[in-house]
Amino acid sequence: MNNYCAQCDFVIELARRLHEAGSTAPRLEDVINSVSRKLGLDTHIWSSPTAIIATVRPIGAEGDQQTFTRVVRLAPGDIHLRRLWRVDDIAERVARGDYSAAEGMRALAQASKPDSERRQWLETVFGFLLASAGVAGLLKGSPADIVSAAALGLVLGVLAQLAPTRPRLAATFEALAAFLVALMTAFIAYAWTPISPLVLTAGLIVLLPGLSLTTAAAEVATQHLVSGTARFAGAVAVLLKLAFGALLGSRLAAALGWSAPDAMAHLQAPWVEVASLVTAATAFALLFKARIRDWWVVFLAAGISYLTTRFASPALGAELGLFIAAFIITVLSNLYARWSNRPGATFRLPGLILLVPGSVGFRSLTFVFEKDVFLGLDTAFSVVTLIAALVAGLLLGNSVVPPRAGM
Repeated sequence: MNNYCAQCDFVIELARRLHEAGSTAPRLEDVINSVSRKLGLDTHIWSSPTAIIATVRPIGAEGDQQTFTRVVRLAPGDIHLRRLWRVDDIAERVARGDYSAAEGMRALAQASKPDSERRQWLETVFGFLLASAGVAGLLKGSPADIVSAAALGLVLGVLAQLAPTRPRLAATFEALAAFLVALMTAFIAYAWTPISPLVLTAGLIVLLPGLSLTTAAAEVATQHLVSGTARFAGAVAVLLKLAFGALLGSRLAAALGWSAPDAMAHLQAPWVEVASLVTAATAFALLFKARIRDWWVVFLAAGISYLTTRFASPALGAELGLFIAAFIITVLSNLYARWSNRPGATFRLPGLILLVPGSVGFRSLTFVFEKDVFLGLDTAFSVVTLIAALVAGLLLGNSVVPPRAGM
């Protein structure tokens, strides 16, 4: 009985740690069911972005005498690939019998210790800075655009690191960040040099919830309706705060007279595009907290994703280009997971992040706040179409090459 209780505790704790590492509802439930079967348990688990409900009993048991039911309230998890790798390794060891359930519990506690404060600062601040600079370069920005976006990313990285320890700041972080970026963008254009409007998008790129929107749509498509709906609502709330904050910043800049001429068209050298892609991939490795030995996987996924859309979209259209890219990334991530016996998210997430239409959704709400409703609705419809193409690519890719039984 003691061993059975320890196994139940391990399965529920495993679900908690997977959630905290950013696992989606379908993957979390698949992993828990797979590990439970190997332990001789019949587990029914329900996962949402903010809670887990698990019922565990021995396989073949009748009645409710040996049934455990737990409800765990959780904050939405951030993606943490290092932690996901450790949790996956522990689950594999317990399922193989290398660890007992009690040893697995201790290993999970050890694996989930927070990173050092210094490492958190470096990954967050440099991740924001490099992501903004890299995206500005990929959007064909001028040198002034790239430098400006990097400066904005640096400011937001510091603010993002300060927010978790200040509850009032955390609640309004996205709106405040968008307000500051819009105000600083106008000031740079007024006081230094004309810059492109793309700098605003590049400065906010890390906060745009494109990946959450895509994940939500995928969860709804796979009948995880509650989790998908809740995640979608959270993503829309973030977009609303970002769009409203940017509107306030722009209005204040206009009231202060910070107007500047539009930037001149800029012809970008080919090497800048390559350097920007490398910079963006480095940012994804930092922000997703990948192991250093897995950085090559992040770079490969980002490169394949970008090059696929770079050549497919102009020839076949944006929607079909995204569909093909999502299909290729999903197939390759599942093949990587099977080959390495490790989480496919290490390959899948860096590949998808370059495809998600977060910036399009941001522009849609910006148009609505500026009372250009028809243009806003037209842009919103484009978001729906792009997300549908992405989700179709993900689902077809998982059908052609099924995900690994574990992560």
